[in-house]
Amino acid sequence: LSRYTDHYRLDADARWQPDYVDDFLSRPECVAYLIRVDGAAAGFAWVGAGDFPHKRPDRDLRLAEFFVAAPFRRAGVGRAAADAVLAAHAGTWQLEVVHGNDEALAFWRAVLDGRGHREEPGDGDLVFLFET
Repeated sequence: LSRYTDHYRLDADARWQPDYVDDFLSRPECVAYLIRVDGAAAGFAWVGAGDFPHKRPDRDLRLAEFFVAAPFRRAGVGRAAADAVLAAHAGTWQLEVVHGNDEALAFWRAVLDGRGHREEPGDGDLVFLFET
């Protein structure tokens, strides 16, 4: 995301800041998924529920992070992973796509096509709202 926003920066130890990993993993109502292809790590997804940062009160779930590494893109890996993650959790969802990330915007529009989603402007992003 650093390509599209200045929110994330590398610190002196070359770690991305802000670092939300410890906070996310400490929340029992959240789920992290590792996306694998033939045993190799290919990406990850984080689903936030309950009292989760930036999740709207009228939503049950927020897809907080979704990443597929470049070598695995455009091969159906992301679509299969997105479908599996969404199918694993019934409820009302939100996810955001940062302005300028046209590839992610096209991806999520394709994934959510036919699911009755709506799109709303957010703060530096576009918010997708839908139900599974």
